[in-house]
Order: sequence, then structure tokens, then C-alpha cells
Amino acid sequence: MGQAQMKDGNTRGSRRRLAPEARTEMLDRIAALEAPATQPDVTTPQPDPATRALRAAVLGEGEVRLPQLHDLWGNLRRIPVNEALLEANLVITASRRDPAHAAFDLLRTRLLQALDEHGWKRVAITSPTRGCGKTFTAANLAVALSRYENRRTVLLDLDLRAPGLAQVLGTPAPGPIAEWLRGGTSTGTQLQRVGQNPLGIGGLAVGLNDRAEAYPAELLQDPKAAAVLDQLQEELSPDAVLFDLPPALNHDDVTAFRDRYDCVLMVVGSGRNSADQVREAVRRIGEDKPIIGMILNRAEEERASGTG
Repeated sequence: MGQAQMKDGNTRGSRRRLAPEARTEMLDRIAALEAPATQPDVTTPQPDPATRALRAAVLGEGEVRLPQLHDLWGNLRRIPVNEALLEANLVITASRRDPAHAAFDLLRTRLLQALDEHGWKRVAITSPTRGCGKTFTAANLAVALSRYENRRTVLLDLDLRAPGLAQVLGTPAPGPIAEWLRGGTSTGTQLQRVGQNPLGIGGLAVGLNDRAEAYPAELLQDPKAAAVLDQLQEELSPDAVLFDLPPALNHDDVTAFRDRYDCVLMVVGSGRNSADQVREAVRRIGEDKPIIGMILNRAEEERASGTG
């Protein structure tokens, strides 16, 4: 900013202070950004988060985390699309040759309407028990969502006991997703984007997993995992984040993770789940977590991919 210079002699630890003239200049510029509208009867706009963070940094108001300015989305590694493998694994929304793909188109529209109406981003996808097709549903819904222009979808394999998305999508995982949730690897390392393809699969990033985790519920409840997911939101700015979670009745993972998602899609296996099982799964999740969809799945996902 202009010819502002830093004072060499005024330091505190490793932090250096701006010279008074530079500090004044920066505050003047911030004040201009925060200036109220001059038109009458117009509500005074509030300064955006970037402006507030900049003011706090200039004034030295404690340790300030400046906003994420770099959009990581465009730099994610690309993964190829294998149409034949996706079709073999019942990802029917890829080629769209199976008429059943229309059901996922309807589901994505209703889901996005609910997310936009309530300001939600994070969707848990679970089932009462294993073998109901929740991973099948998560993969197909993610691909259907990816076809909306100017929308970004993130799909994360958080069934840490029995990861299956990498197999369904035919893409090797870059490593254990548990390491990313602990903050040991970066979002740019763990997540990958679907590359260009003739099927029209567009804005989709996936976080895959290559091994089971010994303490999944404890990890999903860890504040470090919450911070990593918040950072993902900043770095990628997704419109929807889909969590492929374990079955709700088998373990306490879904309950342990409940503070991290906004709403739930419940996949019920036709001929597999009783009404009592469905009610108990909903009860464990809690009344304050909206069930925005109850999907009766007749597809035999476990025969194709061995996942549930």
C-alpha cells in the first residue's frame, strides 16, 4: 500500500508493527469499505468478514485468522471416469441409461430446495442396518447433483468401519481419511475432483478411504475433525456436502457425529428393515435433526459392490 515502511525496532516476538503513517492509511481504507450508504432510508451495510478481519489485524486485536482467499477447488487432483465400471457398480446416474436414474433427479431437486430454504449444507446419509444401499444412494445422488451448473458437491466416505465408496467409484483412495480428519493431511491431498468426461459429471469432489478406523465414533466426535470439516467449507465453498455414514443401529458413529451435519437422508432396505428399526434409527439420531427424506431402496447394492 503506497510507500508504507515497517519499523525495524518495534517488535513483539516474531510480530512486526506497521509504521504510524502506514497504519493510518490502512485504517482509512478500511473505513471507506465500512462507510454507510449515502442514500436515505437504506439500511447501513455491515462490513464483510474479510474487512472485519483486516481491521482486527491492523489494530493488533489478538491473533486473527485471516479469511481463506485461495479457492482450492480448481487445484484438486482430477480422477478419470470409468463408465463401464460405474454401470457395473450400479451408479445408474452416470450413464443415465437405466430409467431409475429419474428418481435420483427428483431426489436431488427436492434436496437442493430444502438446503436452500434452510441454509443447510451438510447431509448425513445413513440407514437403520447394513445392506440397505446407503452407499449406492450416496454415490448416485452425488453424481446427479454434480450436473447442476455452478453447484459444487462434496462426497465423503465416513463409514470408517467399512469404507466402500472407492470401490463403487473405481478410484483408489489417496490414503486413510482418518488421517485427514485428524489434521495430518491437507484437503488438497485427500480430496479429488472428477475429471472431464462425456457423461456430464461436473462439480463433484470426493474424499475416499482405503482402510477401516479402530476408533471411528471417537474420531467423528473429536473437535479436530470438526475443525477440518470447517476448513473444507472455507477452502472449497461447496453447496452440498454428503456424508456416507455407517448404519444408525449398528454402532454409535451417527450419533457421535450428529453435531457435524444439518439434516439426514434415511435409506431403508426393502425387505430388510422393519418399521420398528426405522423408528429406532430416527429416535437415536434425535428429533432436532430433520429427516428430509426416507428412501425405500429396492436395489441390491450389496450384490454388486459388497457395501451397504
